[in-house]
Amino acid sequence: MKWVLFVGLLLIALLVLIIITKIKVVFRYQHAHTNDELVLKLSAWFGLLRYTVKVPVIQVDADSASVKVKEEKGTSDETKQEENMRFTPKELIHFLQDIKSMLEHVVNFHKIVRKFLRKVQVKQFEWRSVVGMGDAAHTGVAVGGCWTLKSAIIGLLTNFLHFRVMPIYSITPDFQNHRAETYISCIFQFRIGQAILTGIKMLRYWKGSKVKFKSKALAKLTNNSNKQSM
Repeated sequence: MKWVLFVGLLLIALLVLIIITKIKVVFRYQHAHTNDELVLKLSAWFGLLRYTVKVPVIQVDADSASVKVKEEKGTSDETKQEENMRFTPKELIHFLQDIKSMLEHVVNFHKIVRKFLRKVQVKQFEWRSVVGMGDAAHTGVAVGGCWTLKSAIIGLLTNFLHFRVMPIYSITPDFQNHRAETYISCIFQFRIGQAILTGIKMLRYWKGSKVKFKSKALAKLTNNSNKQSM
């Protein structure tokens, strides 16, 4: 009896430890010259558990001036059929109701994800870029556009994530050469329990709130997608 109690307490303690464990994620992406590289490092328990993924995103062959891409090709035996559909006023109303249901479904799903993202703590964020068009005027225009885009992305991230530090980002113009380089370094962390709870909520919401379309067009589209997934 004591052994059963001991094993039970040990399992409970282990479960609590897993739930409160923080996962630290180090994300680095670099684009320089002709190659891209992405590095993802995960660690827990002050570095006792580590896992690293290093991915060369794109590799350019300078000799042949070509990009090496691995591609999978497939053929489909399904035949395409053309069908004329008539939209009655009732069908149009059903279509608008279906669009409303889809938007509500996406918004509620978005709330679950956003609640989790607000608990993700960003401890470091750095994004540096070099832009050059070979001409001063064109480079100035390109740098201005990049500043607008980068500021919008940073604003979006700070709105969704919990930044513990101020993000660092810059764009360096190169007025004499054609250059497009960027470097992103980000460190963030979250608790395993929060990720598990969010996953359970998403699964329950996805299974319990399937949208049933009233309009023939969207209902047929859903049936076709379900057949393809099977």
